[in-house]
Amino acid sequence: MISIVICSVKPELLAAVTRNIADTIEAPYELIVVDNREAGRGLCIVYNEGARRAAHEIVCFMHEDVEFMEAGWGRNVIAHFAADPALGAIGLAGARYKSSAPSGWMTAGGGEAHCIRVHQRHRNGRENYFFHRPENDDAPRQEVCTLDGVWICARRNVALELGFDERLPPFHFYDIDFALRVSEKHRVAVVYDVCLRHFSEGHFDATWMRAALQYQALRHNREPRLVNSPYLDLHQSLERRAVRFWMKFLRKAKTPFSLRWEWVRVSGALSYPQLWWLVAKFLFWYPIKFR
Repeated sequence: MISIVICSVKPELLAAVTRNIADTIEAPYELIVVDNREAGRGLCIVYNEGARRAAHEIVCFMHEDVEFMEAGWGRNVIAHFAADPALGAIGLAGARYKSSAPSGWMTAGGGEAHCIRVHQRHRNGRENYFFHRPENDDAPRQEVCTLDGVWICARRNVALELGFDERLPPFHFYDIDFALRVSEKHRVAVVYDVCLRHFSEGHFDATWMRAALQYQALRHNREPRLVNSPYLDLHQSLERRAVRFWMKFLRKAKTPFSLRWEWVRVSGALSYPQLWWLVAKFLFWYPIKFR
């Protein structure tokens, strides 16, 4: 009942995750592997192909550098979609708010904004367990509007109807864009009964920042998006807080001044006098400290 789509570039990782899926899913499934070593196609193209090839009503798009840590996750996925006909897509990490400014799936707001359950292995070998959910709310899934692309499951008809936008950068923002568009017509949620270890982490560098700006130019709807979050509704400064969050997050990235200035311009950071000092540090911290 589940079609699993993997874009593969490392046979050893594929072999490991294939065994892991077989050992833990506990539900009927098919595995659709697209070997991308030679073609180097973007994830949107690969995932759209996988959705078309899928035989089952639920399609899971996932990375190959992961490990499921608990058995029965396939049964849980099927149960989530059966319990909520309005549910269009689920993931393991997401946020309840997406600003109009360029950003990743994360935002300001800490545990009230973020919903996540992921074990993250870092480049130095250390591992963190990220677990966030709204306080005093133990619902099995939490509505969000963005998702991280390490693992996204969607109804096949939703994936075919909305698809992944093949104009996007090859390996960035396919997840945020898909989740945002799905959330406009269906419910999107983070689930807490699927436990995953991710063996690699993202690179927030010049390539990522350029991809963020490219996606920003392509966004069909740049209005801020907020779902299911009474706590965040109390804040009248969500946009400013989101811009501040990402400038602080990216401040130490090794990126040229011209790219930083473009980020400041597109994000609208200069429209917030409270952020001018941070803008100065964002623009000049790396060039002064390292050049």
